[in-house]
Amino acid sequence: MPDYGGAHFDRRQFPRLDATLPCAFDISEEALPAGVAANVSLGGLLVYLPEPVSAGQVLNLAMKLPGTQEDRLFKARAEVVWAQNGQFQDGWSCQVGLRFFEMSPASFEIWKEFLSTWFKQS
Repeated sequence: MPDYGGAHFDRRQFPRLDATLPCAFDISEEALPAGVAANVSLGGLLVYLPEPVSAGQVLNLAMKLPGTQEDRLFKARAEVVWAQNGQFQDGWSCQVGLRFFEMSPASFEIWKEFLSTWFKQS
């Protein structure tokens, strides 16, 4: 994050919520090992993956969301905005910031329902 004379500006468009959620990904029908979301927002999420990905890649994401009706399946396409390789918590080797750019209206409603429930609980 840039430093402007001691003031720090957060470029995030939406508030974040800490959560630990298993998630599945694929790139062009090629499945990637499952990861875990560490924080979530209306516009994207932070995930940990066992294998590296690159900024600019597009991932297909699928997650069962607790707190939604019948733990419904949420699906979206997300762009890797940034990726950092290394050793992270619980042995993950890649930390990734994802931005949603495509989801069905039904998935958007599921996501909003999930966030609403989790924000009320936090």
